[in-house]
Amino acid sequence: MQKIIVTLLLLIISIGIIPTNAQQSDVTIPTDALRWDGASRFNVLILGMDRRPGARNNLNARTDAIMLVSFDPQTKTLGILDIPRDMHMAILEIDEEMVRVNTLLVRGESRAEGFGPYYAMQTIQLNFGMYIDAYIAFDFVAFIEFIDAIGGITVDVPVTINDPNFPDMNYGYAPLLIRRGINNFDGRTALSYARTRHNDNDYLRGQRQLDVVMAVRDRLSEASALADLVQNAPQLFDALSSNFYTNIAYEDIVRLGLGMVRLDAEDITSGSLNEQYSFTYRYRGERVRVPDRELLSQLLVETFGEEYWR
Repeated sequence: MQKIIVTLLLLIISIGIIPTNAQQSDVTIPTDALRWDGASRFNVLILGMDRRPGARNNLNARTDAIMLVSFDPQTKTLGILDIPRDMHMAILEIDEEMVRVNTLLVRGESRAEGFGPYYAMQTIQLNFGMYIDAYIAFDFVAFIEFIDAIGGITVDVPVTINDPNFPDMNYGYAPLLIRRGINNFDGRTALSYARTRHNDNDYLRGQRQLDVVMAVRDRLSEASALADLVQNAPQLFDALSSNFYTNIAYEDIVRLGLGMVRLDAEDITSGSLNEQYSFTYRYRGERVRVPDRELLSQLLVETFGEEYWR
């Protein structure tokens, strides 16, 4: 499936390298932008932050969307793995056995400002056994502005969504009704569609998030939309500089995005750490979901290929 090709392409223009200063002696935060050699497999952790308008310009936020994207320029393939936000994973600290993955940014930021994405990368590496090169994190404003900048997206909604308790952007409620069938979404509606889970669960919400990104890819496959995006890149960059974060050098974001957009549909695979690859575990009196380690390598091979670890 084509799914998330654009989560890297998603904000390919609106990059902001986050300035960081380690606040604790046991934390080292890279200060230079990461460079890509153009030939090696490149793995990126995508973090969609639950950060509302008016919040502080930092990374101390939980994540609504977590995805791992792996691009292999040698085989010209792309793999995308959705990680449900309520999944629990092992961590390195000795005081706790595991944590919910949507809290990784917050835990990392509590140790040092700017360390959140690296803490999340380290945790996913520990659990998946594969190196993660980089991260991309963005908030609600960045998502909305980007969708609007490309003229909206079109999504084929499989079932009607009626969520009277959908949260608005200011901790209130904004009842959501989206009819089954072809829908044209602006940025706010696309965000609502990707966030709602009132009628179902995190696994289906992850599928909706993938569907939204697929719709973005479809939109950018139109030459006029992509040309407009490139032309308006400086303005978009300025608008989103406080809402989008990455450690990837700007020119390499562009190279990665262009390399991925040239892939054929059959070269793109998606997967999800869903019920099939996880099980219920009792932890501190609660029932939580954890990856099934006997099946995890199978999922990674199916999503990223036989040599996903290299």
